[in-house]
Amino acid sequence: MLCMMTLLAFAGQVRAQEADFDFSKYRAAVKEDAFPRFAKSAEDVRMIAYALIDLDGDGKNELWVKGDEGQDWQGVFALKDDGSVVLLADADVCSQLQFFKNAVAFHSYISPGRVDEGFSVLQNSQVVHSGAMHQEFNIFTDEQEMQDEYYTVDGENVDEETYKETFYALGAEVVLTPEWHDILPTYEEIDDEK
Repeated sequence: MLCMMTLLAFAGQVRAQEADFDFSKYRAAVKEDAFPRFAKSAEDVRMIAYALIDLDGDGKNELWVKGDEGQDWQGVFALKDDGSVVLLADADVCSQLQFFKNAVAFHSYISPGRVDEGFSVLQNSQVVHSGAMHQEFNIFTDEQEMQDEYYTVDGENVDEETYKETFYALGAEVVLTPEWHDILPTYEEIDDEK
């Protein structure tokens, strides 16, 4: 049985920051990071809502953004004071996000026979630990043998067992209940839809 809890830590600090938050400062950086994985072009990424979450309890928010229902894209970003962002994890209709105390992960089934997974662990709103897994199978044979696989932890190649031990060390999944805020389209996005 999966142990779940609601993350409520630092609610007062997060609420105060929400009132002063200006999404437009980060809009371009978020779209640029969303482009490589989920869209034909950056203009195809239609962001509809954001939530501020404090993954590591340091009092500084991370940004959770989601796209329209057709794309079902979402991404979690660490925010920089200069308006840049660091992509921590992202997902689309074929994948999912998971949250842990101080961490976020994604599981993705990008195409038949391909599985990707990754995680980022935060401390003071900085990535201090990360990992990734990639597997490709030949789905056109009865055996569905592995064609390609790799595992990394903190940028170093590791075996499957080491990766899984590191991932499981993230602990129990945490269920977030964020307050979503609408993202209004820019004039350019409205013109593109005409």
